[in-house]
Amino acid sequence: MIEVLALFRVLLELFADLGRSSGRRLVQPMLTAACLTGAYTAIHVSKEGSLTAGVRVAFLDSESTRSERRRSEEQTMLQTELRQFAAANKLIDQLLDAMLTRASGASRVRLNVIHNGVTGLTGTGLLRYDVTNSVAAAGRLAGAAVSNQSLSDWSDFLPVLLSGQCSFHRIADLHTVSLRARFDAFGATSMLVCPAADVQGKTVGAIFIFWDGNDPVPDGDDMRRLMAAGQHLGAQIAAVLDLQGPPPWPSPALAGG
Repeated sequence: MIEVLALFRVLLELFADLGRSSGRRLVQPMLTAACLTGAYTAIHVSKEGSLTAGVRVAFLDSESTRSERRRSEEQTMLQTELRQFAAANKLIDQLLDAMLTRASGASRVRLNVIHNGVTGLTGTGLLRYDVTNSVAAAGRLAGAAVSNQSLSDWSDFLPVLLSGQCSFHRIADLHTVSLRARFDAFGATSMLVCPAADVQGKTVGAIFIFWDGNDPVPDGDDMRRLMAAGQHLGAQIAAVLDLQGPPPWPSPALAGG
């Protein structure tokens, strides 16, 4: 674009000099129009990448043709984003499934992602979270998908998450009644929560590993190793989320799930 503008300026000065030397009143406007037309064409040629395409867009295409081309380009971009999103989503499910295998006796693993929610009466943004991915052991329920839940639900373990550490909890001991009821609904009795944090340490979500009533829960060194694996998994998922970007479709209306 800078090169095109420089060319336009040089041509304008050249034609202005010619116009002044001609002494004719109509020459100056005509040369200026020619210069503008040349610059207009050059911009489209540069944008389209070829002389033919640039001239067609500049002078031959109708508004409907341009609109159709824009729609086609947008559809192509959307399809590319959809494929990228689906591939990243599949990779996240594979990582969660590997963690389910690693967490001996666990019933399910779920990924919750933090996002900007609504703005409260005070003008302060209220952070929310969605359950975006879930895997479950054979014969177990993965649990209902929820969206736009208040991050205040995580009051029992959020400080530990933000410090980059995992924490183990009994479901019955959780202070948030709605969260406890949701986990009780699919039979969970205990859980391990690990942060999904990027290389800068920014927490973008959390990984929940659940055990049901009769499931054997690791302890001692086994639990410490599982926590370390959970932190590593969280870093991997945060990297995938960064590459994945937001969903290529409009966000749903904010509502509790």
